[in-house]
Amino acid sequence: MPSLRLETNPPVAVARPRPAPLRDRDDSDPERRAVELAQRGRIILDVSIADLEAAEAVHGAFHPTAWHFRNACHEAQRSWERLRAELGTKTLEAALSRPPLVIVPIGEDPNGRGLPRAVMIVINGRTYCLERIPGTPPAPVQWRLTRPHPPLENGPYYACRLADGSTQCDCAEWTYQIADISDPRRTHCKHLAALASLGWI
Repeated sequence: MPSLRLETNPPVAVARPRPAPLRDRDDSDPERRAVELAQRGRIILDVSIADLEAAEAVHGAFHPTAWHFRNACHEAQRSWERLRAELGTKTLEAALSRPPLVIVPIGEDPNGRGLPRAVMIVINGRTYCLERIPGTPPAPVQWRLTRPHPPLENGPYYACRLADGSTQCDCAEWTYQIADISDPRRTHCKHLAALASLGWI
């Protein structure tokens, strides 16, 4: 009696559509909302700490101006802890590691072009102040990235796009891990990656 062979078709892989970038999603999207709240809260907290340190350095710890910024800083810290309780620590940390979504403008362009003097964004959980600086023929696009808190640490860094299309930054990650090891056209440090995600470099 001949043996029966059952032929089965191999499973067909179904490609899942990629989710839309956070920036293109509706404001009611839960993931977008979590990232926006986390990044905005981090910027507010870091700026309030920097304001308090500046006020104490100029006026002393017991001056009314310092007390004003101290109260503002305490309120920002309480709001941050409430946000942590609402979202959960893991969700909060994941949101801070996402590409910049919140952009906070600062001041006005002194050249009268209607652009902000600088902007604040979150890069890998840290607040940075970004200023566009004049380019040069070898490096037509240049940015200065400064941490508002703590001062005089972690920068300022300078990130640029060179005339040949490659990018570079003077941070430790780019200098020691990318510059001589990887292809600078394809590999970015966290600062260049954030600028690239915004289409700014």
